[in-house]
Amino acid sequence: MGNNRSFPAFAAAILFFIRFVFFFLPQSISKGVQDGTMFGAILAVAEHMIMLPVIAALPAPQWSKAAGYGWIVIDMATDIMALNGVDPAIYISLRYGGHISAAVWFATASWTSRGTIRIFGLLTAVNLGGYSFIAHFAPPVVLAPLSIWMIVWLILIGQHIARRLESNNNISVSS
Repeated sequence: MGNNRSFPAFAAAILFFIRFVFFFLPQSISKGVQDGTMFGAILAVAEHMIMLPVIAALPAPQWSKAAGYGWIVIDMATDIMALNGVDPAIYISLRYGGHISAAVWFATASWTSRGTIRIFGLLTAVNLGGYSFIAHFAPPVVLAPLSIWMIVWLILIGQHIARRLESNNNISVSS
């Protein structure tokens, strides 16, 4: 049972890893998976859709979860905008605005945890949200740490969800 509930976090880690690999490869190699391509849009929508149960599973205030869901909606919308030929200056700016909501959710969802979950969640929040304010002059490589921190955070969250469910199952079985 724990595996089923933790699956979305692990699946998101894999999908975001694939996306980050293509994001940092030269465009000549990754052109079929970039913004505005069918495969790029499918991968991007999938990696965000699988985050919905992760947002729901983590203890966070309702307003924080709303910020997380808002991030998902905005990022998926910008991926479809890119697929439909909207100018990158428009959809990327909107995406970075959505990343502020993502940062709020990552920070608050991580704050109640201890140790590495909190650390990697806060690092992810600061990198993702902070870049939104400097994207007009900072190169995308500034997001490189995010490609590690977010993946590690998702794996830790998957393990956390599995342990929490296992613990709850042990309590109900022994009662």
